Amino acid sequence: MPYILSPLISEKNTEMWQEGQPYSRKPIYKIEDGKLPPVNYEEHTLKSHSLTHAEAPKHTQKDGKSVDQFFAGNYFHGRCTVVLLEGDGYKKVDGNNYHWEVSLAELKKALNDSVPNKLLLSTDVYHLDASGYHDPNYVLTLSLEAAEWLVSNSKFNLYGTSWKSSDYSPGSVQRPIHNTLFTRAIILENLDLSNVPEGEYFLVAYPIRIEGASESPVTPVLFRFDEL
Repeated sequence: MPYILSPLISEKNTEMWQEGQPYSRKPIYKIEDGKLPPVNYEEHTLKSHSLTHAEAPKHTQKDGKSVDQFFAGNYFHGRCTVVLLEGDGYKKVDGNNYHWEVSLAELKKALNDSVPNKLLLSTDVYHLDASGYHDPNYVLTLSLEAAEWLVSNSKFNLYGTSWKSSDYSPGSVQRPIHNTLFTRAIILENLDLSNVPEGEYFLVAYPIRIEGASESPVTPVLFRFDEL
């Protein structure tokens, strides 16, 4: 069976960025005896950044490319490496927040000194919130050196994380990890990697094709090669 990397979207989902309810819906048409049209049809409102999503340079760059501009090529499909860092590198930073900043040495060790074309990164154990996402209080990001090493591979074009973002810079207007990765890659965030073994897979992760979007919801799927 393939691995589905997106938790269920529900009206019970909680916000992660103070943007209000991440998902809501209301009926446009409803099946009722003797009334036309005889269909159920709903309006869906999605606030992508609190859901599993793909994002493009426009997310952190004023004139950056949008998600729909990356549908040419193989950004959203292809061979993909899943890495689950072992141990507990989460260190308390403030209040209820813990941060694991993945060093270049840690990443090189996990990848045997070889940068893959696509990387999905998480830890072997992480806390979940009530919606099934990586708990926002347990921050997982790359160090700048680790991000720079990934983009040193000219074929590297996708980075995915189980956490809600690729930067952790409270109070700063800078997003250095995003912008480093965006020099070559699309980013996937809020991935459900809690039950995925480490290894090599074939990834299909096309988001909704919205013109001009800085980010867009996606349900990524990982296939073992014997399933293809």
